[in-house]
Amino acid sequence: MEKMEVKFYSILAPDLLNVSVQSEPKSQPKATNDGDQAHAESLFLPKCYFAATDPSSMVSVRVMENLKSQGFSIKPNRQTLSRDEMLLTVGAFAQAHGLSHRLELRLGKPLPEKYDWIQPLDAVLNEAGLKAFMNEYEKCLKKFATAFPDQVDLVARLEKLQENSMKFLDVSKSPRIKVLSHGDCWVNNIMIKYEGDVPVAVKLVDWQAIKLSPPTYDLAQLFLCCMGWDVFHNHRDAILEHYHQQLQKTLGPGESSGLRSYTLEQLKADFRADCRYGVFCRVMGLVILPADQDLLKMLQEIQEWGVL
Repeated sequence: MEKMEVKFYSILAPDLLNVSVQSEPKSQPKATNDGDQAHAESLFLPKCYFAATDPSSMVSVRVMENLKSQGFSIKPNRQTLSRDEMLLTVGAFAQAHGLSHRLELRLGKPLPEKYDWIQPLDAVLNEAGLKAFMNEYEKCLKKFATAFPDQVDLVARLEKLQENSMKFLDVSKSPRIKVLSHGDCWVNNIMIKYEGDVPVAVKLVDWQAIKLSPPTYDLAQLFLCCMGWDVFHNHRDAILEHYHQQLQKTLGPGESSGLRSYTLEQLKADFRADCRYGVFCRVMGLVILPADQDLLKMLQEIQEWGVL
């Protein structure tokens, strides 16, 4: 595991689980812990156990559960997610986002004041990292331009997106609510369990790029980098609605502030605006992902929204 991921599982994950609705104290004691067990099994992250500690060095060993042995797998050959797979996946992201917001409300202060290793997106990108980011974007944009030589206007808009990228990368100064973001929303970090051909559960793995950002940043990257044109065009609203429902369910009825008052209409509007970030990530993804017709159609639709 990377250092960030070790901190996530050792420090933050237990705190997130402790503020989940199922874990809140009840007036009546439970007869068994079966409910807690079922709740844990349905959460977005795999379990990670302390296995041993060396007293002399105080170095601990952590072991993550074997999801593969439980029937979870990553889609082969970077295949895009179907509608049903996306519904489960956004539900998992809604849990992560909602629990981090519940935790922040319980703490009564921003998450970085307790977990100083979690920082906003722009704080994670130092000058050298940002320069490397931009160089990679330029290389990938050339690949897109080569694949679609007739899309001169769209390429020019994507060049402009890079020039104005700090407008959406610099989230520290934004008054918008920020949540724990996975930040690495690629299909190889999504493990899915099936019953026959039907997806029934999702676990999000690889938590080494976590940061703070508005919730729609994860969604924008997920939609642009993990789905094809058909799902993006025909099922986007239904998937966003499901995310919103799961977010409100995770927040619970006791919350009256913050994301609890976040409407579906606001979510959809934020998603459209934040697709700039998703597009930026998808262009960067051309290092390994194809510059295909699905991507072109998605970019053209986003261009019609006035985002590009």
